Amino acid sequence: MVTKIREAKPMDFDRLEEILAQNNMLTSPEIDGKEAMREIHKQMEKYFLVAEIDSRVVGIIRGCYDGSRALIHQMAVDKNYQKQGIGKQMISEIALRFKSDGAKSISITATEKSKKYYEKLGFYDLPITLMVCFDIEEAIKNMKPSNFT
Repeated sequence: MVTKIREAKPMDFDRLEEILAQNNMLTSPEIDGKEAMREIHKQMEKYFLVAEIDSRVVGIIRGCYDGSRALIHQMAVDKNYQKQGIGKQMISEIALRFKSDGAKSISITATEKSKKYYEKLGFYDLPITLMVCFDIEEAIKNMKPSNFT
């Protein structure tokens, strides 16, 4: 089987949502679902990739590069195609894109379950915590001057 890595297209979004759901990675459809994918596609098309085998989309990877930091936000492979090197191919492709744009390093968000996989690829754990506020309005409200002491 030949795996093709290419930029995601809007016609892929339903399938990508299926792959994320299958891997328990669609916990916030408003952030990771197909509607969000439309915005991601507009903003970061170059770093929003899919893996395809025999014209079937079997994987997703997306990231961003701001001129200083390159970050992979999300990577998932259809459960029927895991352990075939598809994830490594997607990481390699996005890393090459980051490098061609000037990135010197690459980071990845990982779960406890996926840490060992990424460690085998040369990533290592940093002593940081990723925090999120899913409601940006709530975050903005909490930053208003009346909340400062």
